[in-house]
Amino acid sequence: MRFIRGYLQAAAVAAALGMMAAPAGVQAAEPLVGAVHMVAQIEWFQDVEMGMRQAAKDHGADLAVGNADGDLGKEAQAVDTLVARGVKALIVTPLGKTASVPALQRAAAAGVKLVFYNTKVDSPLMTTYVGVDNRELGAQMGRYVDDYVTKNMGGKAKIALLTVPDFPESQARRDGFVDEIKKVPGIQIVAEQRGQLPDASANTLQTIIQGHPDLQLVWAAVEGGLEGAITAKQATGANLKLFGTDMSLQVAQALLDPSSGVVAVSTQDPYSMGYKAMELAIDAAHGKDVKGNYVVPLAMYYADKPDQVKAYLDKYKALAKKAS
Repeated sequence: MRFIRGYLQAAAVAAALGMMAAPAGVQAAEPLVGAVHMVAQIEWFQDVEMGMRQAAKDHGADLAVGNADGDLGKEAQAVDTLVARGVKALIVTPLGKTASVPALQRAAAAGVKLVFYNTKVDSPLMTTYVGVDNRELGAQMGRYVDDYVTKNMGGKAKIALLTVPDFPESQARRDGFVDEIKKVPGIQIVAEQRGQLPDASANTLQTIIQGHPDLQLVWAAVEGGLEGAITAKQATGANLKLFGTDMSLQVAQALLDPSSGVVAVSTQDPYSMGYKAMELAIDAAHGKDVKGNYVVPLAMYYADKPDQVKAYLDKYKALAKKAS
């Protein structure tokens, strides 16, 4: 576990400081592919990068990484810097549906091939996309909550939602979840607030708990929101059952800890997403036509199925070691 954390943290620090590529004195592989992470410090994006690095290793390419750090200006700067370094293809999860387009237009004008993942832009530039059915990603957890409340709570529950309204993809995820829980009339949404990053989400949920001391359930739409919910539950001692979307190593550990309150997590596979995006970028750099919409399968993990969760942890320990 420490090995995985160490690898992920080192990658995040390197990305935050600059462009992470081949070590000094080591000749870079060809082609050089760039990637700009939305927020490199979040574990989910670090898992994506592990997949990218493994694909680069498997296919004889090199990867240089930039960090937008949630800021459009930094995103544009990272794109321009990678283009100046001579990347042949660029993998990006854009921050803005329209605001991210100008920098990407400059990259395309310089002959750089673009591969998008996770989020989209409203532009003809986006011809290659790797992602998931976000509506179904939310809906599968909504169906599970319906079943949980019906079987364990007499069909009635008060729930708070930590969502991310910024992107169409995250809105689709939220809508998929809400449409499903509306099918159980006894489930009442008492609060919905933004919940993307762990610290801010913890503070937000603590405020919600103060206003709704009878709160019973929480659904967090992203990993950072769920990590914040875990922190808030521990800080307040509230008797909450937590449900989330997007798996991480910390979330996996929480699923194995009954005191965390985490019951189940629906997730995409960030490693596979990163691996596929890199494969496509390499092919595009070599002149192949990779246009299309590539869908990554979904999964669910449960606190009452610990062997499945332990297998996830073993998998990522092995992947981190392989990618290092």
